[in-house]
Amino acid sequence: MLVIAHHDVKDPQAFWTKAQEVTSNLPPNLKVLSVFPSKDMKLGTCIWEAPSVNDVQQFLDENAGDVSKNTCYEVDEATAMGLPNKKAEAATAN
Repeated sequence: MLVIAHHDVKDPQAFWTKAQEVTSNLPPNLKVLSVFPSKDMKLGTCIWEAPSVNDVQQFLDENAGDVSKNTCYEVDEATAMGLPNKKAEAATAN
């Protein structure tokens, strides 16, 4: 499933440093597909691939909850626009 994670960042320097550290060593069930920081780095929106919203929420709260408020929700893939084509990505990875 695709999950949106919206970050209201309290400490931009600490959050984005942590983000680089933890996303380079993610659990095998989580994958970050896209990262969209605001120009001032105080907000961020990311697209994750995960088994559940709770998996992403828990991971973010454990790893960045002290420097950001994280709000996660499942993407309604049937009505979303501009999503990555997961079938095409899987075919090119093989």
